Amino acid sequence: MWYRPDNLKQALALLAEEQPTIVCGGTDLFVNWEARKKQSPTRSWLDIQHIPELQRLEQTAEGIEIGAAVTAAELWQSPVTEGLAALREACQVVGGWQIQNRASIGGNFANASPAADMIVPLIAYGAVLTLASRTGTRKVAAADFVTGPKTTVLQDDEMITSVFIPHEVVGVPQTFLRHDQRGGTDISLVSVATVVKGAGAEKEWIKIAVGAANTTVVALSNDELNGTELTEEAIAGIARLYANECQPISDVRASAEYRKEMVKVFVKKALMKLTAKAGRES
Repeated sequence: MWYRPDNLKQALALLAEEQPTIVCGGTDLFVNWEARKKQSPTRSWLDIQHIPELQRLEQTAEGIEIGAAVTAAELWQSPVTEGLAALREACQVVGGWQIQNRASIGGNFANASPAADMIVPLIAYGAVLTLASRTGTRKVAAADFVTGPKTTVLQDDEMITSVFIPHEVVGVPQTFLRHDQRGGTDISLVSVATVVKGAGAEKEWIKIAVGAANTTVVALSNDELNGTELTEEAIAGIARLYANECQPISDVRASAEYRKEMVKVFVKKALMKLTAKAGRES
């Protein structure tokens, strides 16, 4: 059975009563579709892609609210996200343009792949997800939502309805870098999002998140880095710190040792890029 509700209330009722599998863009769900159909021939599906409440993309005084069904293409092209360079950069490497026109921000979280791209800058931003069921809503920090490969804190009767990005990270220097083998059509080997605040080399605060190099995104508190001057030595130390925190796997695309080295390389590249930009602007 394929359900396509008109609004969020209907969707949450169907989710509670029928327990269907949620579909938004379906870019991961329908890979190897024929095999999946044989495994679960009687499964029901809940199509939430066109629900108006999940398509909101709004800026307020507190920050930016993104509906769960907003796509990667909508995110990197919308004027609302103009101050979110790292998120835009991540959205532009989510597969090819066909994938970007279907892949949703909620689906990127719910799919819970260690190599998901949009998740990484959102965790660096300190984003918060709203989860809803027929009985109510709750807030979960983006950093706490994914608990492991393909596992999340979502309950069976819940869905992601929105992602909130706080105002403090909008418009500040930030970047997203990704290392892969074949550009946007491949899966990340390592990805890094960096967000900083402060004039020149000395930063009021630094937020970093590393993806594809651990079972979940690695994002440290970095409170001890507040007020740090980003010299070459300091940047090299931060890069080593993140590499040591990562526990990547070895697979056909890269070894664990290589991924660890690339964490160091890309954290360093991201911080040096932002420091160089700040120097030019000052």
